[in-house]
Amino acid sequence: MNVAEIIDYERRQKAGKSIGSGRMEKAVDLVIGHRQKRKGMSWSSLGSKALAILKVVELNGEWQQFWFPETVI
Repeated sequence: MNVAEIIDYERRQKAGKSIGSGRMEKAVDLVIGHRQKRKGMSWSSLGSKALAILKVVELNGEWQQFWFPETVI
């Protein structure tokens, strides 16, 4: 069991931090959902997952490393 990775919600709440997933869900909707919900679009589960992975790679600034790992120093 990965005890260190379990979130202590009570501690987070006492520190004034968010404990809900609403912000993350909204971010996913804005970033991924917007692209997938355009008129005439349809996505398979695999295609949807692939798009999400590529978007995360782009947002993390890892595009070059993802596509050309041998050229990254």
